Amino acid sequence: MLKPIVIILLVMMSFLPAAAQPEQPDLRLLSLPVAGEPGPATWLLGQPYGNTTGAYNFGTQWYAAGQGLHFGVDFSMPCGTPLLAMADGIVRFVDDFSFGSRPHNLLIEYPEAGVIVLYGHLNTTAPVIAGQSVTRGQVVGFSGDPDATCDSRPHLHLEIRSLNYRTTYNPVSYIATNWHNLAVVGSFGYPLFQGDMDNARRWMSLEEQPDVSFGGVRLNDYTAPFPPPNALRPPPNPPLARPASPLPDGVTWRARQVGFDRCCWMRWWHPTDPTRFYVIDGTPGQRANLLLWSAETGAPESLVGQAPPPYYSPDGTHEIINNGGQVTIRRVNDGATWTVVTGGPTPAISADNTRLTWTVSRASAVPGQPSPPAAIYISDLSGANTREILSQPGVSAQWLDAARLLIVTPGAGRAMTLAVYDTLTDTGYTLGTWRWMRGLSVAPGGGRLLFYLTYQTDPAESGIYTIETRPDAQAVKLNWFGGWRWRDADSVYYIPLDTAAPQTLRYYEIPSGRDTVLTDPAQLPFMVMNGDWSVSADGRSILFQNAADQNLWLLEMQP
Repeated sequence: MLKPIVIILLVMMSFLPAAAQPEQPDLRLLSLPVAGEPGPATWLLGQPYGNTTGAYNFGTQWYAAGQGLHFGVDFSMPCGTPLLAMADGIVRFVDDFSFGSRPHNLLIEYPEAGVIVLYGHLNTTAPVIAGQSVTRGQVVGFSGDPDATCDSRPHLHLEIRSLNYRTTYNPVSYIATNWHNLAVVGSFGYPLFQGDMDNARRWMSLEEQPDVSFGGVRLNDYTAPFPPPNALRPPPNPPLARPASPLPDGVTWRARQVGFDRCCWMRWWHPTDPTRFYVIDGTPGQRANLLLWSAETGAPESLVGQAPPPYYSPDGTHEIINNGGQVTIRRVNDGATWTVVTGGPTPAISADNTRLTWTVSRASAVPGQPSPPAAIYISDLSGANTREILSQPGVSAQWLDAARLLIVTPGAGRAMTLAVYDTLTDTGYTLGTWRWMRGLSVAPGGGRLLFYLTYQTDPAESGIYTIETRPDAQAVKLNWFGGWRWRDADSVYYIPLDTAAPQTLRYYEIPSGRDTVLTDPAQLPFMVMNGDWSVSADGRSILFQNAADQNLWLLEMQP
């Protein structure tokens, strides 16, 4: 009988490298449709093109005509942002609503690139007319909001269409910019793309997305999707406490490949073991598997089970399984299971494995529409002593630690209120209310939050903020902007948002303001793919897929 590790290696070796393809001409002949650098006060990459998680969740409502995929790219920006011609071109249509994208749209043909570009959700009728010639960089319109409020979801929806208008192409192949740097931070969540557990590597990168034929069959009607639909996802887990310990001076870093043959598009660290991580991978047409991988050897160690995986407690000791609304919790060490009645939603387990929380909503939340009624529930881990603690439209909650919940309540004008609720004492307090808040994340141990604010009335107030989760705490604006991951309770690693420079890793210590460059691109080049990266339990290693070769790599402190 073959040992499990031998079976795993044989499975992994079955992924043969793709056949060499003839070199393709560089079609990136178009400029970005906006001027200036991205940032919290200007513009950000919103939803990418293609097989996005957003398209999977809202495909039947918004993208049914486009085979269920997001057939454009969204750039988040305030209403009224000037939009530019992306090359020399000819205006073909202004406000032709057979193309959708209200309240106003514009279509320009760019002959050199051989495509037509649709600018959607403009704020006003474009200041050009059909048949007019435009030159690269000319202002051809102003961005708006599909809900025509400028307080809902202002963005530019941009499509690259064939000359017969029937097919859309991936804008990454046509627009000259550093897409992976743009993906470091944005209004989307991670992972960017929807996994198909029967074809685990298909359509999972910014570059490798299919053309969309309008009116064709849905392409993402998956039997075994991961992540599951929004309605079946639990609240985010609280990161386990990592005691604050300042990074020593003079630490050197190295990059090391730990994956092969473009494995694996979905991966995450073991919650307590900094030498192991999980990956999902499989051959096309067969159900993918969940594998435990060694960071030390760069090879798979054991087969955990078939994908899609269950959700886990913060420390990985309990599985949470939702089978069509019937929730089962399984204790990993002895296999004991019990059923919890939640009314359908998937619960999340507190940091000490003693309590559950879940949110019951009467309808799915749809961006741009009023928040549906929702109620937050808690119970013991067994499901006993269930009680409702708050009912309000759009409200949600997640664990901060063993006993406290972070409550998030939406309000008018894209305002979000953060509050803390203690489930032991049934007391709480408000941290504050902010407009255009995004990227909310909880520090290990739950004592601090990070988030960023976009498009504030005073542009200087746009940026990243931190606040402690204690009464009377005040939010403090930080002096950098980029994508971050927590290192410990008081510090983060971050990659600055900069489309003109190679990616670098930096360290920021929140109490002291210490800001340290950790890598030099000339000596240690890397590019995080899809903006998706994670930090090990001891804060010493960073796992990511490298855009250069699409393999798994580590950035790690030298021993």
